[in-house]
Amino acid sequence: MNFELTFDNILLLVLAIAGFLQLFYYLFFFLRLSFKDKNKDAGKILSVSVVIAARNEESNLVELLPLILEQNYEKFEVIVVNDRSWDESLDVLLAFDQKYNHLRIVDIPDVGKDGFAKKMALTLGIKAAKYDYLLFTDADCKPVSEHWISEMVKGFTKGKRIVLGAGGYIRQKGLLNKLIRFDASFIAVQYLSFAKAGLPYMGVGRNLAYTKELYDSVRGFKSHYHLPSGDDDLLVNEASDCKNTSVVFNEKAVTMSVPKKNFKAWKWQKIRHFTTGGMYKRYQIILLSLYPFSLALFYVSAGILLSKEVYFNEILIAVSVRILLQMLIFYKPFKIMRSRDLVLLSPILEIIFIFINPLLILSSRKSKQF
Repeated sequence: MNFELTFDNILLLVLAIAGFLQLFYYLFFFLRLSFKDKNKDAGKILSVSVVIAARNEESNLVELLPLILEQNYEKFEVIVVNDRSWDESLDVLLAFDQKYNHLRIVDIPDVGKDGFAKKMALTLGIKAAKYDYLLFTDADCKPVSEHWISEMVKGFTKGKRIVLGAGGYIRQKGLLNKLIRFDASFIAVQYLSFAKAGLPYMGVGRNLAYTKELYDSVRGFKSHYHLPSGDDDLLVNEASDCKNTSVVFNEKAVTMSVPKKNFKAWKWQKIRHFTTGGMYKRYQIILLSLYPFSLALFYVSAGILLSKEVYFNEILIAVSVRILLQMLIFYKPFKIMRSRDLVLLSPILEIIFIFINPLLILSSRKSKQF
């Protein structure tokens, strides 16, 4: 059988290779999140320090801090670092301190200098922690259940020193909200499934746990202290491996945050992430880049062939199967992330990100300060 090197045949070959790569990611990585976590040592009570850095979070502290202070767990403390706030955050914390004995406050006064921002606050919070097991979230996050701490602690099985959780965003109206929630859910699918496959590369500070011993072993944030971001993903990237990292991903262990209200604010948040992502290990960058690249090739080659009506029915079936497979595999993790409403929209939203992400990556390379 002769194979002529025509333009249509080249497109068919590109489509086949891209489709195979997509299938590999879905079946080898993403499918892992459809299986239940098995934590053999679950149930062991560990003493936990919950660490939160808060800057000008007065309203969020009033609303959300009680949800953490009143967690259904036997032994824990909550350390809130008031990071140079100029609102009434400190007064709110002092009022809570009268009610909750397990709340501890670390106050960093505002002296008009940014210093090293959140990393300094977290460093002081970790130093103030009296327990060896550290659990992190943000002041604008709320755990979805009173069992958040107990669920996350289950990840500290024998030999595990890092526990990766997931942080989603609250559902609101509008396209931007859909983009933010889809992006957060897909990123969670990526880093959690990679970790389950023995290739951990990042975590999110909205829901992350590790031990003091691990923090000290990499000298904290020292290797990336010069960057304003990366207190979560870069630390995990540096310290994690296939043996010391576990995943806790269920409907009781997720945290939810209020999303950005406008595209500009979200854009800068994404740029910060892409800036730190450039410091990942080379093979991780290749693996993370190969998925969207193959996705773009798949749709471009399929689109051209469909427009030319070359193997029209077969290619239409291939595209439909790929979309159906995506929806089936995304269903459970998106449900856990409270983004089930986005599953049907996921093929459209991911195409939008094919165009958005390269522009943001270029912006991140041009930006010198945030």
